[in-house]
Amino acid sequence: MDKILFKISKNNLSVSTFKKDNLEEDLNNTNIINTKEVYFSSDYIKENLELVSSFLNVVIIKQNVSKATIKDFSIVPSILDIIALIPSIKEICIKPDKIITYEIFLKLLDNKNITKIEAFDIPPYLLERLDVNRKLDVILRCEILFVSNFMESNNLLTYSDIYYKKSIIINKKFDKNDLNDLITFLSINKYLKTIEFTYYDKDIFKALTDKLFELDITNIKIIFNEEFINVNSIFKEINTFKEKNENKLKRNNITLKINYSETYKRNNIFKQLNLNFVKGILVTIIIAVSLMMSINIYRNFRDNKKEENIMSDIDNILNKEIIAKNNEDSSINNYVEYISPNSSDIKIINATTTTIYDIKYKMIFEELLGINPDTVGWLKVNNTNIDYPVVLGKDNDYYLKRDFYKNSNRHGWVFLDYRNSVDHLSRNSIIYAHNLANQKMFGTLRYVLNSSWYKKASNQIITFNSINENMKFQIFSIYKVPVTSDYLLTDFPSNEAYLDFIKMIKGRSIYDFNIEVDENDKILTLSTCSNGHDQRLVVHAKLITE
Repeated sequence: MDKILFKISKNNLSVSTFKKDNLEEDLNNTNIINTKEVYFSSDYIKENLELVSSFLNVVIIKQNVSKATIKDFSIVPSILDIIALIPSIKEICIKPDKIITYEIFLKLLDNKNITKIEAFDIPPYLLERLDVNRKLDVILRCEILFVSNFMESNNLLTYSDIYYKKSIIINKKFDKNDLNDLITFLSINKYLKTIEFTYYDKDIFKALTDKLFELDITNIKIIFNEEFINVNSIFKEINTFKEKNENKLKRNNITLKINYSETYKRNNIFKQLNLNFVKGILVTIIIAVSLMMSINIYRNFRDNKKEENIMSDIDNILNKEIIAKNNEDSSINNYVEYISPNSSDIKIINATTTTIYDIKYKMIFEELLGINPDTVGWLKVNNTNIDYPVVLGKDNDYYLKRDFYKNSNRHGWVFLDYRNSVDHLSRNSIIYAHNLANQKMFGTLRYVLNSSWYKKASNQIITFNSINENMKFQIFSIYKVPVTSDYLLTDFPSNEAYLDFIKMIKGRSIYDFNIEVDENDKILTLSTCSNGHDQRLVVHAKLITE
């Protein structure tokens, strides 16, 4: 009958088959020599597994044992059953040079106390399952034959070495075997974190990175060691690679880093300081620009809101006056249906001699003057958003940065040149406003440059109603011109000077409107910025009705 010897030496429990046939004592098929050498028959162990485990556990705790070494392969399964009931055993070493069977694998997998296993070899698929399910430290003794320079340099002598390796080094030129072993290593390994180059070859680097991407390997740091590599010669190539594969590198969290030697750092410290200084300046500029952009966005939003509120107030005034006028004069109800006050949406039901602008504007000037005493008229350009009350300041700067309520507003307002008067029109009356991206003020005056706009007859009539009278102007010139003041003259020393002026501005027009303008005509000029602040967009029209 087989006997199994449990022998304690230091912190190790050694288990083997006892070969001696004749024993002087036989107690319940068990011979106990002392607490450091215990004999049990295999049958007794099968029948009294818990009892044997309890006895051994007491001895093991007393001797502070944490490792078990099994010397005979045939008894491995039964010994693993015993060890499973002894929590103190954390490491197991299976001595025979045989491959772990599936039965043994299952017993190792079920033992929740084991943290380390030493064995000859284990099938790769079982090793991977052990790692996935238990995260055990598995050390295999089976050496890999035909080791390449790559395998030797990285001490990859067993399958477990390949499987658990956390860092590798590329330090020599590769031959075909090296490259194949590198690809095999990446296919098997599950723990790699760092790849260091002390020798650089672009073919090795390409094969390595291609495989990393193909296998979707993540969280890798690739280091180029400047002490052994001329990093200046590969710097451009590495940067090109990073730009080309930016998304893949980010997705897989693969980083590329150059490790500079102390000598290099000392020799390049001033260059690095200058570079850092430039970087600091650039970061500061970026932050400043971002802050300015944020402030600008906020101010635009704020000023847009102010404009909306002002036009809403004016619309309310229009509504109120229209209703009041309708109540006073029922004749208005016979021909006007008012739809939207701040637009051209007035539906004419029956035409009369009274103009729409008499109803829409003239009656409200008293209200507008109550809000802003600088109010002098109302300007409307057909098929644009230009439909605003016009103000007159003490100079041509005031309303560039103030709204109709005279509050600070970078969008400004629509204003008449301070040299002009609505009581007595100059030969050239000039109205200014900002060309805004939000299409407010003169932001839609750019429409006049489209042939589909300026060739439409109704669009060629501009309405400018003053406090004193209603006026219409016929467009005769539209153009863009580099910044100049030659078209901003309001009065002229002679008829000849005025006619020369008319000839100049007509000659600039993008379209021949075939409109005669003589020394007796008075004109209206609309002016705004174009192409930033480098050009001006200008419209000229002559007075046709008063």
